[in-house]
Amino acid sequence: MPAFKSLSLLALGATLLTACSSQAPDEPLEGDVSTSQITVEGVPGGVSTVVEKISAVVTAIDYDKRSFTLEDEAGHRRAVQAGPEMINFPQLKVGDKVYATIALEQLVFLGEPGEATQHGAAGLLATAPAGAKPGMLLADTLEVTAVVKAFDTAQHTATLEFADGSHKTVAVRPDVQLKPEYLGRQVVIRLSTALAIRVEAQ
Repeated sequence: MPAFKSLSLLALGATLLTACSSQAPDEPLEGDVSTSQITVEGVPGGVSTVVEKISAVVTAIDYDKRSFTLEDEAGHRRAVQAGPEMINFPQLKVGDKVYATIALEQLVFLGEPGEATQHGAAGLLATAPAGAKPGMLLADTLEVTAVVKAFDTAQHTATLEFADGSHKTVAVRPDVQLKPEYLGRQVVIRLSTALAIRVEAQ
């Protein structure tokens, strides 16, 4: 079954420096994106990864408001509000180069009958030592489970029921058979994201 894209919203929401955008300019910064997918023919689920690398230059800083503006090579500009975790904000200078890498991995598999699965989240936050240029590593993992409730053989889709009672119909890969024994089985969706940021003086 296909991987969900909910964690991509989390990765995009984190964006640079896990900071919140302030007032304009508020343009998305361009980056290089690479994707990959691993599946086994006939086996439900698989692993997909998306990696985006962004680089931009600090063009303006307001130390009192703890905000700064980034500009990429295409001229797109984004205002960023530095959060409290950015302890080295005073070391940031106009002209500094900011490099960010966002990695998203989505693992989906059909659980075995009676198999216990975890349901929840875990996270990691590491920042640069005091006095250094700002830097950060943020990682999150979220695991969600659902139950296969129904198939539509004409559309080759499956309906999943989540713990909160909500339902979602998803497309099933053409090479995966809609077997009756899959009904009532758990689908495990494990979503992992990592955001790494470093700042270099120009």
